Amino acid sequence: MTNNIAAIHTLKSKLQLSDDDYRALLMNLTGKSSSKDMTPVQQEAVRDHMQQLAVKLGLAKSTRSRRNTFAQSKQSASPKERKVWALWNQLYRDGKLRDNSAASLNAWVQRTVGAAALRFANGAQLDTLIEGLKSWGERE
Repeated sequence: MTNNIAAIHTLKSKLQLSDDDYRALLMNLTGKSSSKDMTPVQQEAVRDHMQQLAVKLGLAKSTRSRRNTFAQSKQSASPKERKVWALWNQLYRDGKLRDNSAASLNAWVQRTVGAAALRFANGAQLDTLIEGLKSWGERE
């Protein structure tokens, strides 16, 4: 297992982020202001995001992300996240949704609960999403 916190702090230095900018980035991505308060999945997502920023700015070389594929991210999803995916895909099968892609789901998550992506939603936000999808499915 890699040390995500150490990697995050190394990337913070490479990106020359001030402490305020760093904490704002963490809050935007996870809703938490400290990497120590995050789950390992959130830490990895922050690390991957910061790595991509460093690559775009030419401060680091590209590395293969271990979590880029849907199948891999689905395996690390919580039961509530899997429930959201199941309901989302059911809406698609029922013809109530035109696009069942991860990008489409994440856009809906952002509009509905304000989390940047499903993987960053907390328990209460996931409950809201599940109930919203259930209601959507019951509509004609």
